[in-house]
Amino acid sequence: MVGQKYGERIAFGHTIFVFVAAFLICFCTLAWTLEGEYDYSPWQVFCSGFAMVILTASAMMRVPAPTLNLLPTWWAAVAGYALCWSIIAGTDDTTGLWGVGLIFLLLGLIAGVGAVVWLTLAIRRLLLDSAA
Repeated sequence: MVGQKYGERIAFGHTIFVFVAAFLICFCTLAWTLEGEYDYSPWQVFCSGFAMVILTASAMMRVPAPTLNLLPTWWAAVAGYALCWSIIAGTDDTTGLWGVGLIFLLLGLIAGVGAVVWLTLAIRRLLLDSAA
């Protein structure tokens, strides 16, 4: 109601873009392993995390009505990344333990992406307050 009172709306196109971009980040960085290895290399994980930080921070800096779009942006990034990882891990794992990995991945994504979203919102507000 508050958002509608001031003419703010949830940016659905923005949310879909964040979901697809998070899915692609996971796919491009974690869908493959080096020959003969079964674990991700540290640089794959670093690049994946760094790309997610860039995506989330830039999305929060560009979204209209950032307070109203905070949760949709946050959850779109988490859902896109987790869905891609689930497909990758679920099709490759014969033990069924990928479900446990998904739980830990979700906990990390919720905390990490959430921290980036909230910090970016705070920085955006500071920049707007100092410009005014």
